Amino acid sequence: MTRQRALISRIIRESPEHLTAAAIYAQARREMPGLARGTVYRNLHLMEADGEIRRLEMPAGADRYDRAAAPHGHLYCDGCGTLRDLPTAGLQTALEAAVGAPVLDYQLTVHYLCPACRQKGPA
Repeated sequence: MTRQRALISRIIRESPEHLTAAAIYAQARREMPGLARGTVYRNLHLMEADGEIRRLEMPAGADRYDRAAAPHGHLYCDGCGTLRDLPTAGLQTALEAAVGAPVLDYQLTVHYLCPACRQKGPA
Protein backbone atom coordinates (compact mmCIF):
# COMPACT_ATOMS: atom_id res chain seq x y z
CA MET A 1 0.00 0.00 0.00
CA THR A 2 1.38 3.39 -0.94
CA ARG A 3 1.88 6.10 1.70
CA GLN A 4 -0.78 8.19 -0.04
CA ARG A 5 -3.36 5.42 0.05
CA ALA A 6 -2.54 4.62 3.68
CA LEU A 7 -3.04 8.30 4.59
CA ILE A 8 -6.38 8.50 2.74
CA SER A 9 -7.54 5.27 4.37
CA ARG A 10 -6.61 6.53 7.83
CA ILE A 11 -8.43 9.83 7.30
CA ILE A 12 -11.61 8.00 6.29
CA ARG A 13 -11.35 5.43 9.12
CA GLU A 14 -10.73 8.04 11.82
CA SER A 15 -13.38 10.52 10.76
CA PRO A 16 -16.69 10.48 12.64
CA GLU A 17 -18.28 11.95 9.48
CA HIS A 18 -18.82 10.79 5.92
CA LEU A 19 -16.31 13.01 4.14
CA THR A 20 -16.34 14.39 0.60
CA ALA A 21 -13.32 13.85 -1.66
CA ALA A 22 -12.52 17.56 -1.28
CA ALA A 23 -12.51 17.28 2.53
CA ILE A 24 -10.31 14.16 2.36
CA TYR A 25 -7.92 15.99 0.02
CA ALA A 26 -7.77 19.05 2.29
CA GLN A 27 -6.97 16.92 5.36
CA ALA A 28 -4.42 14.84 3.48
CA ARG A 29 -2.63 17.95 2.17
CA ARG A 30 -2.08 19.13 5.74
CA GLU A 31 -0.02 16.00 6.37
CA MET A 32 1.40 15.53 2.87
CA PRO A 33 1.63 18.98 1.22
CA GLY A 34 2.84 17.65 -2.15
CA LEU A 35 -0.15 15.34 -2.58
CA ALA A 36 -1.99 15.90 -5.86
CA ARG A 37 -5.78 16.09 -6.06
CA GLY A 38 -5.76 13.43 -8.81
CA THR A 39 -3.94 11.02 -6.50
CA VAL A 40 -6.70 11.34 -3.91
CA TYR A 41 -9.48 10.81 -6.46
CA ARG A 42 -7.66 7.86 -8.06
CA ASN A 43 -7.12 6.21 -4.69
CA LEU A 44 -10.72 6.76 -3.63
CA HIS A 45 -11.85 5.09 -6.86
CA LEU A 46 -9.48 2.14 -6.32
CA MET A 47 -10.46 1.78 -2.66
CA GLU A 48 -14.14 1.72 -3.65
CA ALA A 49 -13.46 -0.86 -6.39
CA ASP A 50 -11.55 -3.00 -3.87
CA GLY A 51 -14.48 -2.87 -1.41
CA GLU A 52 -12.52 -0.98 1.26
CA ILE A 53 -14.88 1.99 1.30
CA ARG A 54 -18.28 2.92 -0.08
CA ARG A 55 -19.11 5.98 -2.17
CA LEU A 56 -22.43 7.54 -1.22
CA GLU A 57 -24.26 9.56 -3.85
CA MET A 58 -25.81 12.60 -2.21
CA PRO A 59 -29.11 14.14 -3.29
CA ALA A 60 -27.54 17.59 -3.14
CA GLY A 61 -23.82 18.27 -3.20
CA ALA A 62 -20.72 16.15 -3.54
CA ASP A 63 -20.59 12.40 -3.01
CA ARG A 64 -19.30 11.27 0.36
CA TYR A 65 -17.23 8.28 1.43
CA ASP A 66 -18.04 5.73 4.10
CA ARG A 67 -15.51 3.58 5.93
CA ALA A 68 -18.09 0.81 6.36
CA ALA A 69 -18.23 -1.00 3.03
CA ALA A 70 -20.84 -3.53 4.21
CA PRO A 71 -24.44 -2.71 3.27
CA HIS A 72 -26.19 -0.44 5.77
CA GLY A 73 -28.48 2.56 5.74
CA HIS A 74 -28.06 6.28 6.28
CA LEU A 75 -30.10 9.12 7.68
CA TYR A 76 -29.80 12.30 5.60
CA CYS A 77 -31.07 15.58 7.04
CA ASP A 78 -32.72 17.59 4.27
CA GLY A 79 -32.29 20.72 6.39
CA CYS A 80 -28.56 20.81 7.15
CA GLY A 81 -27.17 17.96 5.07
CA THR A 82 -25.79 15.88 7.93
CA LEU A 83 -25.42 12.19 7.20
CA ARG A 84 -25.45 9.46 9.86
CA ASP A 85 -25.33 5.69 9.77
CA LEU A 86 -28.65 3.92 10.22
CA PRO A 87 -28.58 0.41 11.71
CA THR A 88 -30.35 -2.00 9.37
CA ALA A 89 -29.91 -5.36 11.11
CA GLY A 90 -32.15 -7.92 9.46
CA LEU A 91 -32.94 -5.79 6.41
CA GLN A 92 -30.88 -7.88 4.00
CA THR A 93 -32.60 -11.07 5.16
CA ALA A 94 -36.02 -9.42 4.77
CA LEU A 95 -35.13 -8.20 1.29
CA GLU A 96 -33.92 -11.65 0.26
CA ALA A 97 -37.15 -13.18 1.52
CA ALA A 98 -39.16 -10.58 -0.40
CA VAL A 99 -37.34 -11.08 -3.71
CA GLY A 100 -36.65 -14.80 -3.35
CA ALA A 101 -32.97 -14.43 -4.22
CA PRO A 102 -29.71 -13.38 -2.60
CA VAL A 103 -29.29 -9.61 -2.29
CA LEU A 104 -25.73 -8.68 -3.20
CA ASP A 105 -25.86 -5.07 -2.09
CA TYR A 106 -28.20 -2.20 -1.28
CA GLN A 107 -28.08 1.50 -0.49
CA LEU A 108 -30.74 2.96 1.76
CA THR A 109 -30.95 6.67 2.48
CA VAL A 110 -33.76 7.88 4.70
CA HIS A 111 -34.50 11.60 4.36
CA TYR A 112 -35.61 13.38 7.51
CA LEU A 113 -35.09 16.55 9.53
CA CYS A 114 -32.61 16.14 12.37
CA PRO A 115 -33.61 17.33 15.85
CA ALA A 116 -31.74 20.64 15.45
CA CYS A 117 -33.48 21.42 12.15
CA ARG A 118 -36.90 20.42 13.53
CA GLN A 119 -36.33 22.74 16.48
CA LYS A 120 -35.62 25.65 14.10
CA GLY A 121 -39.03 25.19 12.53
CA PRO A 122 -40.08 26.43 9.07
CA ALA A 123 -37.80 29.00 7.50
